[in-house]
Amino acid sequence: MEKKHRETVDSKFKNGWQIISRMYNAEAIQHGGTISIGYFLLNIDTNEGSYASDIAPKLGMESTSLSRMIKTLETEKLIVRKVDTIDKRKVKLLLTEKGKENKELAKNIVRRFNRLIEEKIGKERIEDFFKTVNEITQIAEERHKLQKLS
Repeated sequence: MEKKHRETVDSKFKNGWQIISRMYNAEAIQHGGTISIGYFLLNIDTNEGSYASDIAPKLGMESTSLSRMIKTLETEKLIVRKVDTIDKRKVKLLLTEKGKENKELAKNIVRRFNRLIEEKIGKERIEDFFKTVNEITQIAEERHKLQKLS
C-alpha cells in the first residue's frame, strides 16, 4: 500500500512562496530586473533614503549578500550611497530617479497581485489568512527563542 504524503505548514509556505517568487521574477525580468532588486527597492524610503544596516535585517541578508546587492543597484544606477556626516561607518542608500521609477513599478506589481487575490478569495479570507500566518510566525519565534536558551 502506498504511503500518503502528509502536508505540513512549512512545506505549504515554502511551496507557495516558490510559486509566487517565480511569478514575480518572471514579471521583473520583463522589466530588466529581479525579484531581489524589486524587494530591496521596496525597503528603501523613497524620500529620505534608508541606512543599509536597517534594510539588511528586514530582508534577512548577510553582509556579503548586502554588499553585492548594493553594488548591483549602484551599477544599475538605481541608488547612490551617501556616507553619514556624523558617523562615517553608516551609509545611507538614496534612490535615484530610475530607482524611484523601478520601486513604483515593483509596488504596482505587488498591488496588482494582491488585488487579484482579494477579488478571487475575498477580503475576509485574506484577513483570516493574515491572522493565521501571524499566529504561526509567533509560535515559530517563541520556539526559536526557547531553542536559543537551551
